[in-house]
Amino acid sequence: MDIWVDADACPVVIKEILYRAAERTHTLVTLVANQSLRIPKSRFIKFLKVGAGFDVADNEILSK
Repeated sequence: MDIWVDADACPVVIKEILYRAAERTHTLVTLVANQSLRIPKSRFIKFLKVGAGFDVADNEILSK
């Protein structure tokens, strides 16, 4: 199971919990946002940048 997150709408505290959980459980977490994010270096945490606009990140997640 992989976890996909709309990182534009996700609070920082939740992202930090997801980072720790990804490492602990070896689960791939992909953050999708329309602006660059600082993410920890990890083989279990990925970032996908999408274009700006209403629901662009959500639509990208749904397409996966």
